[in-house]
Amino acid sequence: MPYVRKRGTQLAIVHGHRDPVTKKVEQRILFTIYSKLEARELLGSVPKRQRALADGKALFEALMNERYPEIRFDWSRIREAVAENLDVLPDSYAHKAGRLPGTFRADLCSFTRQLALADPQVLNSSAKLIKEHRRELEFIRRLIDWRLRLCDGHRESEWNADPFFWRFSLSDGEVPSDVEEIASDLYNGGEFDEAECVFRLLTECFEDYAEGHNYLGLIALDQDDLAVAADHFRKTIEVGRRKFPKRIRKEHYWSLLETRPFMRGLRNLALTLTRAGDYDEALEVCDRLDRECGDDLSADSHRASAFLNLGRWAKACAAADSLHRLFPEENFIASFASLELGDREEATWRFLHAALKYPRAAQLVLGLKLRPLPERPSREQVDDHNSGVRLKKGLQGFFDRWSPAGQAYFRALLRRPRVVSLLEERRAVLERWRGDREPEDEWRAAFERMQEMETPDFAREQAELMRRTTPARPGRNGRATSSQGQR
Repeated sequence: MPYVRKRGTQLAIVHGHRDPVTKKVEQRILFTIYSKLEARELLGSVPKRQRALADGKALFEALMNERYPEIRFDWSRIREAVAENLDVLPDSYAHKAGRLPGTFRADLCSFTRQLALADPQVLNSSAKLIKEHRRELEFIRRLIDWRLRLCDGHRESEWNADPFFWRFSLSDGEVPSDVEEIASDLYNGGEFDEAECVFRLLTECFEDYAEGHNYLGLIALDQDDLAVAADHFRKTIEVGRRKFPKRIRKEHYWSLLETRPFMRGLRNLALTLTRAGDYDEALEVCDRLDRECGDDLSADSHRASAFLNLGRWAKACAAADSLHRLFPEENFIASFASLELGDREEATWRFLHAALKYPRAAQLVLGLKLRPLPERPSREQVDDHNSGVRLKKGLQGFFDRWSPAGQAYFRALLRRPRVVSLLEERRAVLERWRGDREPEDEWRAAFERMQEMETPDFAREQAELMRRTTPARPGRNGRATSSQGQR
């Protein structure tokens, strides 16, 4: 538990820290109080009209809790100790000199000198150097313009005042959100080369920037460079784990920003290893997701793909079955596994359930010819297409050895008149729902029908109806047999 101790003419908030190598307990200074004025501000004992901050006590404690999330502070005890030792402190102190490292000017001069000397008019090597860093320099120019615009519109107030430089000295050294947003906009806009350069620069500037490594992994994954992607995701896991807060329950992991890079790294590593064919290692990562993070949903999703690629049909079907109500695309996996197990009825309704939600994905995974997407596709159309691409890449091991009979079965299912009719109705209902809400009763009816058609129960009913209405065909012994019989 942190406590206050005297440190010359200063007060330090310290905490016992066990060195991981020597195993000895050492004192770690969390914060140093330099003056009576600062102490009274964080105690909240300054009269309101004389305060330098709107609410110094609340701000200081919030900044400390955010900076050290793994430590529990007994603030009443700390405030009591600070109040008892006020006489140790001088009346005032040059907080800027003590808390702001004077490197901005020096770094600015260093960068300016390097840029001035790298003159493309004089040396070919300078031209080459500038070209190699063109994207980084464009990002820096954009950041400079943004910072200057913010300064032009800046207004001082009690809410952004920082006379003691608490916000700077207690910052955790993370990439500011607006800087990350500039970089992520490049990635989201499909400008992967520019985004890669910027995120690489940011990970070099901020060594604990786990999300930067995750973005670099995603860029490599989009380019099918699986080995590089896996390395970046492993780095995401490593850096993210170092920043993992303590004393939190597994079910709360995803609700905390500090845990998300670690979990994203595990999820994306499992996906990458599955695409690369390293199924056993992918399953080990899934076990970590389940055991360490309590993320059984993501774990089962990646397990389903790995098990299907390994030919473990029952396990693939069980893993996908636990998810199909939340994620209908998992029923593609369950349907393929069910057919391999010889259960055609199960395979039929599961495939139909997934295809009614993702008709384009159904065609894509079966290798059928696709119509071009419209110039401005809807969100559902993009999601449908991307789901098919993910399945195609993630199940490549299965598709490489999929029997022609299995492929033919599902292709024939998609050509069944009733399935064609259902898919057309689903398309029409979706278009009506996305269209004008007038008249409201028609719009609501379309919405309710769309929801009904997306349920597993609807798919079961339609599959059963097709089974009953399928005409019998003569078997080799002259008896009638059903085309939907068990394989």
